[in-house]
Amino acid sequence: MTYDVINRGTYEGKKLTGTYVQSNLQIPEVLIFVKYRDDIAGKRVLDVGCGAGRTAVFLSRWTDRYTAMDYSSGMLDRARTWLPGVRFVQCDARDMKEFGDGEFDVVSFANNGLDSLCHEDRLRALAEIRRVLVPGGLFMFSSHNRDHRDARLQPTTGFTPDPVAMVRRLVRFHRCTKNRRRNSAYERDEKEYAIINDRSHNYSLITYYMTIKDQVAQLRAAGFDPLEVYNLDGKELPLDGVDTGSGWLSYVARRL
Repeated sequence: MTYDVINRGTYEGKKLTGTYVQSNLQIPEVLIFVKYRDDIAGKRVLDVGCGAGRTAVFLSRWTDRYTAMDYSSGMLDRARTWLPGVRFVQCDARDMKEFGDGEFDVVSFANNGLDSLCHEDRLRALAEIRRVLVPGGLFMFSSHNRDHRDARLQPTTGFTPDPVAMVRRLVRFHRCTKNRRRNSAYERDEKEYAIINDRSHNYSLITYYMTIKDQVAQLRAAGFDPLEVYNLDGKELPLDGVDTGSGWLSYVARRL
């Protein structure tokens, strides 16, 4: 079993799709959307990995040329129910043959969607994103931060004097430990990136992590000009900076 199969199975789960039915933007997303509103408003926007439609609520209001896509049928079913007037397409970021070269002015890939792919597939997805963008087109995305101090936390129960809550914690600890035992075999530490079975969704995912410096280098190698990077508090960081407090970071780049 590949970790792509494991991640896809997690994202297709009914319980998980329900957790994504909400419309709150993160602080860096608000800052980026507002700063680049002129690049987005009225333009051809592709929302890759849209999930249950969290970012669609906002981006689809700014342009009537908005398209959202995800590879999870479960996520899209939720999104279509919630946002019936929005165009949703089931498609894989690694092969977006449904879309032509330079078909979009903006591509957004929120919620660390790139990080569910292995290294080779990540590069394929970046190549596809570049292909469907016009030269100078805007690319906004988030990605897990290899420098985060809690990236490799192990399952733990903690303690509470409430017996009912303690039982729930023990049940969750058992689930986390079981997932961790299975998924830790896929972990890798490479010079440019790491594959980590982190604590998200009870250790059910295998996730791609990069430092800011390496992500910037990867973008440049893929044909993008990195512009900005923000931490979860909305602070803009240097393109060669380090942030240990944010689990993931938000990037802005343009297609060369």
